[in-house]
Amino acid sequence: MAGSPQGSPTRPRPPPLRLEHVGINPADLVGKVLKSVRRSDKHPSLTLAFADGTRVQIMVDGYDPVHKGLPKELEMDPSLNELFASDSVDLTVTDCALITLSDKAFARRDNDNDQWNQNHLGVAFKFTGAATGGAGPWHCVWAILQDHDEATGECIFRTYDDVYLEHLQRSPRKAKPHRRKSGPPSAMS
Repeated sequence: MAGSPQGSPTRPRPPPLRLEHVGINPADLVGKVLKSVRRSDKHPSLTLAFADGTRVQIMVDGYDPVHKGLPKELEMDPSLNELFASDSVDLTVTDCALITLSDKAFARRDNDNDQWNQNHLGVAFKFTGAATGGAGPWHCVWAILQDHDEATGECIFRTYDDVYLEHLQRSPRKAKPHRRKSGPPSAMS
């Protein structure tokens, strides 16, 4: 395919989304070796740990841990989920970009079913490594917001949100208080 990047047998590189975006430039991850992926138990985020010590999170734009609102989750294509499922990952990032996705969002109320096309940002990756069998296809991570009927469990509202990449900000650890070594109290004579 003329004009496509070398080693891209399936789809060409997605066009850049916009000049200004939240978070770090996805191109900064190209060439890094991904060693582990951890999904947060409490928040909609994934932490990517690289061989050079860099840690990057995929986060939902506008998510507030204090005021969570509708449940938000990060989703990904099944093949990426399989790559990330291992405790030890060894994948080199060959390309990374923010891309525009378009999905059907909806709200169901009584007998009314309102639907619309929702454009949102996803993070697309291309990897190479033993698990991919060489140059792999594009993989994507995106954010979904859903609400379910408590009685039936049926999804009554679904929409999507933007995701972005950010360096993991670790809070400084508090210094442990130094305890004085004290011997037995001296006898006073």
